[in-house]
Amino acid sequence: MPPVHLGAILATSFAVALAVRGLYMRRVVLAAADRDQPSRQFILEMGCCLLAGLLGGLWMEAHIDFLWVSGWKLVLGSLAAGFYLGLEGALLRLRTVVLRATAGGGGFTAARPHRLRSLSRRFLLMAAIATVLLMGLFGLIWAGDVSWLSSLDREPAVLAAARRSVMLEIAFVMAVLLAGASRLILLYAGNLHFLFGTITQGMARVRQGDLTVRLPVATADEFGLIAAEANAMIEGLSQRVALLDALKVAEDVQRNLLPTGPPRIAGLDIAASSDYCDETGGDYYDFIQTGPSKTVVVVGDVAGHGVGPALLMASARATVRMAAAMYADPGAVVSAVNSRVAEDVYGTGRFLTLFYLEIDAAAKHLRWVRAGHDPALVVGASQGEIAELAGGGPPLGVVEGFRYVASSGPWPAGGVVFIGTDGIWETRGANDAMFGKRRLLDILHGTADKPADRILEAVAQALRTFAQGRPRQDDITMAAIRFP
Repeated sequence: MPPVHLGAILATSFAVALAVRGLYMRRVVLAAADRDQPSRQFILEMGCCLLAGLLGGLWMEAHIDFLWVSGWKLVLGSLAAGFYLGLEGALLRLRTVVLRATAGGGGFTAARPHRLRSLSRRFLLMAAIATVLLMGLFGLIWAGDVSWLSSLDREPAVLAAARRSVMLEIAFVMAVLLAGASRLILLYAGNLHFLFGTITQGMARVRQGDLTVRLPVATADEFGLIAAEANAMIEGLSQRVALLDALKVAEDVQRNLLPTGPPRIAGLDIAASSDYCDETGGDYYDFIQTGPSKTVVVVGDVAGHGVGPALLMASARATVRMAAAMYADPGAVVSAVNSRVAEDVYGTGRFLTLFYLEIDAAAKHLRWVRAGHDPALVVGASQGEIAELAGGGPPLGVVEGFRYVASSGPWPAGGVVFIGTDGIWETRGANDAMFGKRRLLDILHGTADKPADRILEAVAQALRTFAQGRPRQDDITMAAIRFP
């Protein structure tokens, strides 16, 4: 067949295929979701090339009476061309999708792919298909050329020309396949580099604090999985930052609930502090003026630490202040607080310990209620003298309707009253040992002649030294009152 006729057949066949491609491009490819467009592009390109090959091969079989090998060689060649063109089209379509997504275009998803298509499996599949097509194409070339050579004269010049023709045909096919494979390798490597660059650029923006970044999940392979997991991580970081901001607000609010300073009472030296192990805590202290010469020092400890105990602490603080304004008897005050706390913590398992100390400076008398809290320690003026402000009563919120009774005692002249929470003696140091009350008593004995704030600082410094940098597991609240 003259080359012009063969060229005309191929041109007509591919013109029909291009017309079909134009009709179905928008319906099949562009109308699909972004993640599905590359695969549909591949199917469309391969289908159009196969259609062109079938049209050309059938025409040659039906009207020109070519050997069947020649017609199917054309079909298989068109299928191979469609395979390479389809891969190229899919890679270009993928790049377009990712570019549009990174530029802020809509239509892409940031969610994890429903079905993972491994890169290694796709490589193996593409290699297997390429090998099968190559073997089939060369098999048809060999079969056609052997049949053709067997029909030729045995003249050496004719055979030599036929061999050159066969070699040129094989060389042409090999060159085309090599060029196509090289083009695909470059495109695929470029896409992988582009996807990797998109992910690294997005993560760089996250590192700089931009948590609005979302990486486009344009593929269903490992790169898509990495992008989806990165999106999940960014979303988690965003929620974490929002939570930290909320905790910071809660911390500021809780700090504002604590007194700005100790009350000024003639002859008394009072100091108190709270140190939370989280942004918010369940410990608190308060100073309440209940009369011209009466001052109440309150130290409370909600079981646990964090947001929940902090909320219960804020509620209990408000109740204590309200009850202290309503009742003159400390026992009645704590009983009223217990009723309200029991309503708040019913069914939660939470509770609150409280030490309520009333100081009557005019009468030089003390009254106190110990609701499940450790006794306050009284360090006397003489070295080695120690006592406790004891008394009984369950923690608040444990026994609903319990009636607390206040204890009373004399004025500890020249002594110091220390009230603390269990975070002090339960602080852990080396070998997981606890700080214990013995060490606390030694510190109080050694600082009995110091101002109240120096006593608290000595205890805090001893706790830091003992912990050796270990994270604390509980809040620490303490108050010291030096009596004249």
